[in-house]
Amino acid sequence: MLKIKSIFFAVSFFIISFTVFAGERTIPVDIFLMIDKSQSMNEPGKFESLHKWVRDTLVTEMLIPDDWITVWEFYEKPHELQTLVIKNENDRNSLIKTIDNITPNGAFTDIGSALDAIQDSLNKRGKNNRYKILLLVTDLEQDAPWTSKYRGKQESFKSPYLAEARIIKHDNWYEITLDMDIQDKVVKTTQELYTNIIDNKGVPRSNDDQNKVLITEEKK
Repeated sequence: MLKIKSIFFAVSFFIISFTVFAGERTIPVDIFLMIDKSQSMNEPGKFESLHKWVRDTLVTEMLIPDDWITVWEFYEKPHELQTLVIKNENDRNSLIKTIDNITPNGAFTDIGSALDAIQDSLNKRGKNNRYKILLLVTDLEQDAPWTSKYRGKQESFKSPYLAEARIIKHDNWYEITLDMDIQDKVVKTTQELYTNIIDNKGVPRSNDDQNKVLITEEKK
């Protein structure tokens, strides 16, 4: 069983803005991406679809200048492939090349070890006043070797890391957003922002626009 080293908040204002409103994002973040390359990902609706989403949506559309990203692949064990700061299109193209070179041919699938690797990478990155986005893309089929502390096979892997995670199904694989290391003060602020956005859905976001709405209402 994995130890929970920090409080997990899977749904926050920033994560939603990263995944849904990426085109409007202006604040650089730290991104930890773990990609499942096990043999089970060869099945229909898995790696081909996953690869397209990572390449064309995450890397091409969501990343902005000064984002820091570390990309890993995993099967029996996780391996770091590339870590860089996005400064220009050459950096983006370099990242795409790395992703294009991933082949789903790995024996075994140890999701538990992959999650441990994300936590370790997060700890090494340290607290730097930047938001942390942790993404695991996988079919959730656990088949770890006997040498792993997570040995065994599960059709849908269970873990405390995933208990509060934001999980989105794409075809036959999952985009899983974990939030492992946000300070209480930041979490409280982002949760309040998210609640405020939900409560004021459809209301103009600027003070000037808000005043215009009030004036219009008074005239009615």
